Amino acid sequence: MRKILALIAVITAGVLILTACSKNKNTALSLTVEPPVTIEQVNSDSNSVARAYLESLLFGNKEMFSKCYPEGFLEALSSSSGTDVYDAYREAMKINASLVGTADAGYRDYTIENGFDPALIKSRISHVTGLEYSDIGQIRSQKITACFTNGTDTVNSDFQFIVYEVDGFWYMLEMDISE
Repeated sequence: MRKILALIAVITAGVLILTACSKNKNTALSLTVEPPVTIEQVNSDSNSVARAYLESLLFGNKEMFSKCYPEGFLEALSSSSGTDVYDAYREAMKINASLVGTADAGYRDYTIENGFDPALIKSRISHVTGLEYSDIGQIRSQKITACFTNGTDTVNSDFQFIVYEVDGFWYMLEMDISE
């Protein structure tokens, strides 16, 4: 399982490196950031869970990070791997800038019309989380824009996350890459 977590960390770091390329570099904020997600808002919609995930890692909020996943999921993953998942992700997401804030940048529903195979991703979510296939509702590719600063320049970066809904609550998809 440690091998799996190491692979997840490497993939996460690679995604961050690819998505952290600067689009706008200047001394003024180039993005109107939204107020930080509160713990009560985390699971309310696809935008909030994705923003909470990113903010929790970059602002250092382990409680918020845990709320981004179904109850007990991270504990089981950490127990089986012998590694604290939150600490591994924080380490993988080290960025040499401070997060100013995040904003919703839209989403695409996981539908056939949008070029996705919803049955396949639903099966994946069920397999990874142990949730019943029939309990999984909407699935989205959620885009979040983050604004970073190094004190002089600001940089906007886009991040894509897969999120899903169960009984009106939204969660992050944690990919199991052991197969």
